[in-house]
Amino acid sequence: MKKISILIPVYNTEKYINRCVLSLVRQSIGIDPLEIILINDASTDNSPEYLYAWEKEFPESILVINLEENVKQGAARNLALQYATGEYIAYLDSDDWLVPDALGLLYEKAKATGAEITAYLSRDVSIEEQERKGDAILLENDYESGLEDEYLKIKDITDRIILFFGGKSQRGCWDKMYRRDFVIKHDLKYTEGVFDEESRFTIPALMHVKTYYLMNKYLHRYSDNPMGTCSNLSQKQEHIHDNEITWMQLYDIFKKEGFLKKEPELAEAVFIHNYFNRSLIYNHVCGLEYDADGIRHLQKTTKRLFPHYRDNPILINMRSFPYMEKLLNVSVEEGSVGSFYAALSEWESVVGTEV
Repeated sequence: MKKISILIPVYNTEKYINRCVLSLVRQSIGIDPLEIILINDASTDNSPEYLYAWEKEFPESILVINLEENVKQGAARNLALQYATGEYIAYLDSDDWLVPDALGLLYEKAKATGAEITAYLSRDVSIEEQERKGDAILLENDYESGLEDEYLKIKDITDRIILFFGGKSQRGCWDKMYRRDFVIKHDLKYTEGVFDEESRFTIPALMHVKTYYLMNKYLHRYSDNPMGTCSNLSQKQEHIHDNEITWMQLYDIFKKEGFLKKEPELAEAVFIHNYFNRSLIYNHVCGLEYDADGIRHLQKTTKRLFPHYRDNPILINMRSFPYMEKLLNVSVEEGSVGSFYAALSEWESVVGTEV
């Protein structure tokens, strides 16, 4: 059995994919313990040629899955998971990379602690810095943050609230390594056919996890790519509802798996924060705005599913709550959408745009 499977969807990233894979084959843990699964999501550039060249060079460690039709990252990741055999699973976007010691440090700590999820930090790298340093940037192994690692054993609701809202985790999938048996046991999957797919995988993972290790080291490098998902999303108004789709699927999962009964206040706070807040703010950051009907739908759905949200101590203690409360209840007509977004901008200026 391989130690770690790294799953990478690839769509038209010929400019970056070699750097991404190179960062993995040069890991200090070595290539032999790794299983790198590259999913060509019907790329129309030269990405497939690079993928097959890597597979030919490392046939025991690299597998290429070729898709004839573009299915987006969620479906591509779900498919790749079916092929993964590693003891642990990690996800990486094809324009990002890992520092040389990343997987060795993660595996050693995950084995020592038995953590179901081992999380780590990411550092943004501008396109200008990437172009200035070229592939030499892969040799940089500076990952210390000055913070101590943290091992969380989730014993009760207080621990899980800290996990969600105490700065210990975020909703992305690419800054965590997961035990594969944990992923399979809880049938963790991504939303398919949308751009905002990760929460359907990561949120149930965080609701189920009992042992969580936060390695406070910058092991991941995030490419500040102007042609990334947010840029693509801004070109596609029809995808403005993607986050809603993901979170309505999550609401069904919350019901099915009993989270609404076992941890009702947490489930409610997590849902509203991400369904209402994120749908508005993330789309706004990407240049997409709802019309009056869309805003009213968000408001009505939130209050229909959770009519007593004002009694939730987790929500009302959030810094964002007064702004969220205002936007949840303001009357919106076609002529007042502009004033709604002016209020949203005020919210963003106070609490930020990270959701």
